[in-house]
Amino acid sequence: MTYQEEKLLFNQKTQCIVVDHDGTIEETDAVIFEWKVGTSIYNAHPFFEIIKDFIEVFEKEETIYNFPCIHLEDGEIQKICDVTIKINSEKVVILLFDYTTKYYELNKIAQQKNESILKAKELELKNQYLLEKEKFKNSFISNINHEIRTPLTGILGFIEVLEKTNLNFEQEELARIIKRQSLHLNSLIEDMVDISKIESGKIKIIEERFLFVNLVEGFKETYTKLAEDKEIAFETYIDPNIQEYLIGDRTRVFQILNNILNNAFKFTEEGKISLSVTKNYQRTNKLSISFKIEDTGLGIQKENLDTIFDRFTRFNEDRQISGTGLGLAIVKDLVDLLGGEIKVTSEPEKGTTFDVKLPFKFEITKSTPEKKKKKYSLPESKKKFRILVVEDEEATQFLIMKILISHGSFFVDVAINGEEAISYIERRNYDLVLMDLKLSKIDGYKATHMIRNNYGDKVISEVPIIGFTAKSGEIEREKCLRAGMDDFIAKPFEQEDLIYKIVKQIAKKAAS
Repeated sequence: MTYQEEKLLFNQKTQCIVVDHDGTIEETDAVIFEWKVGTSIYNAHPFFEIIKDFIEVFEKEETIYNFPCIHLEDGEIQKICDVTIKINSEKVVILLFDYTTKYYELNKIAQQKNESILKAKELELKNQYLLEKEKFKNSFISNINHEIRTPLTGILGFIEVLEKTNLNFEQEELARIIKRQSLHLNSLIEDMVDISKIESGKIKIIEERFLFVNLVEGFKETYTKLAEDKEIAFETYIDPNIQEYLIGDRTRVFQILNNILNNAFKFTEEGKISLSVTKNYQRTNKLSISFKIEDTGLGIQKENLDTIFDRFTRFNEDRQISGTGLGLAIVKDLVDLLGGEIKVTSEPEKGTTFDVKLPFKFEITKSTPEKKKKKYSLPESKKKFRILVVEDEEATQFLIMKILISHGSFFVDVAINGEEAISYIERRNYDLVLMDLKLSKIDGYKATHMIRNNYGDKVISEVPIIGFTAKSGEIEREKCLRAGMDDFIAKPFEQEDLIYKIVKQIAKKAAS
């Protein structure tokens, strides 16, 4: 485009209007609006009424006024203009600059920007809602976990007590059914808690040195008995070239294999199940191990294989097989957390094979014997040891009293909250305190802190304290120890474990 063409294009968007002090148009090029010479500018558009005010205050020297983005219209012609008004003693000059297209573009950009801001705000609010929803869900699961575990502790505990009494065959069978269903309920709770922890990123991978062969032997011991009950075969194989001690998260590896094996036993009614463990590869101090679990069970339809690891996915609904549909979802999440791989192949009515590859490390050192659980015994005493049980659930109170009194070495007092526990401790000497953490008035943590810090009498301030609660896990244990407790036991607990921890703390206190 030539200079003249460029200038002409610019001129087409500029209009100059000259009016006298009365507002009569004397000259105009009528490029934008066709206002006639001799007509009043005040009749052209109401905006120009402001010129009257400018003329009234005019004082000899020429004055210029600028007005951006003025909407002017004349009939069907509508424009957005920048307006310049110049006033001197003889006349008024009005310059119109047509920026209609530019202002529409700017408005569009501003609108897009506003929409972008609104969308960002909407996304922020959605994320906030999801975070609050996740927080509520985790809190709900945590509370449900606690509320269910407390009565479940009583059920499992009393079943153990019942099993040690003289039962006839029918009563023994009923007790076994109650115990089996209670353990199943406990496993369902564990699944919900694990999914919640995985989603919230609270599961941490812990690398520790452990005796690898014992892990596989543990499965052999547990599932061989189950296989005998179902009248199917269970076979295990472990590659002799795998190092005796490995470094990895033993708990998560156990959980992965246990969930898959448990699933295999659910869906296999005849034939066999096998667990094969082989070395995949080894480089310096790192190695990959393959775990293959095969069964001759119901199998999985081909169209369902892609969703087998989805949460709450259950197949063979007509078979009345129990479960939450979370087991394999947990397996996949844990395998991913460990940096491993998992594949599944299956043929309906013939069986399913799970292939899991997991990474481990190992130390090039001589093997050391596995650390065994140290034995403790109660100090010699002519009198029984006195235990204070701080617990507000009546069923749990009765269960612990039954366990301790049946042992024959303990007297038991019961306090229903931290405040009452403090009162008991001030009046009577105790050899150990079993302290529930979730109590009314004064909770277990605060009561422990008061016992440890508010008394000069060492019989009170140094009494062994074992915390127990329905909230299981390493985090809860660490909180107990930081509060001043000597040990921790999670509900539901086994009687032998409870007695072991009590004897251990009393023996350690006597030896100090």
